[in-house]
Amino acid sequence: MTSPADLSHAVLLRVADFLRTLPADQLAALADGSARLQLAATGATAATRDRPAGAPVGTRATGRTAKTAPALSVDPERVRADLAAIDDRTAAGRYLDDLRLTVPQLKALARQLGIAVPSRATKPDVRRDIVQWTVGRRLDSSAISRPAPAG
Repeated sequence: MTSPADLSHAVLLRVADFLRTLPADQLAALADGSARLQLAATGATAATRDRPAGAPVGTRATGRTAKTAPALSVDPERVRADLAAIDDRTAAGRYLDDLRLTVPQLKALARQLGIAVPSRATKPDVRRDIVQWTVGRRLDSSAISRPAPAG
């Protein structure tokens, strides 16, 4: 399967399978343009290569298992609602800072909010991405859809 048409077909099938798993609100956000799909390397190739034969995925040659997501000390739905009520990127950033989450917790929060972040992202990167996808996109959309001033 090396032709671009075959590869495209295989990718579209995987995307369709993924989209079937999304809740209605996330599908609606994709449809109206307030959310987007983003390509991110999963690292599955390296994990598979380092895994001993017959070992479960997530186990490397050292015998250690992959880290599990840290427990969140905040309710992601509450954070989503709070960020939806904020109309300023700076205030949204301060709100996230006030939660005093560690980098792994902030990444877990981003995942819970449906925001993809790179595995090597720093705390400011994750914070910026959460603010952009929860507050910034809404503000950008509002500014773009605002009618031009009469004049």
